Amino acid sequence: MSQGEAAGRGAAQFQDQGWAWMVLLAAVVLQGLTLGFPSCFGVFFTDLQHEFQASNSQTSWFPSIMVAVLHGGG
Repeated sequence: MSQGEAAGRGAAQFQDQGWAWMVLLAAVVLQGLTLGFPSCFGVFFTDLQHEFQASNSQTSWFPSIMVAVLHGGG
């Protein structure tokens, strides 16, 4: 191995300068917020069921579709 190759490999190690950790942190926060969002609507389902005289099976399609669109849409 020549000295030029060794110097080139050493310089590549410091290329990201810590931004990879910021991207990882942002991705974790984003996933936590978007995947926790459908669960927040569960508080309102009992009120909606009483308001519209609906059963659990009639209102269960809404969170199912919302989670499917969230996962399928990226």
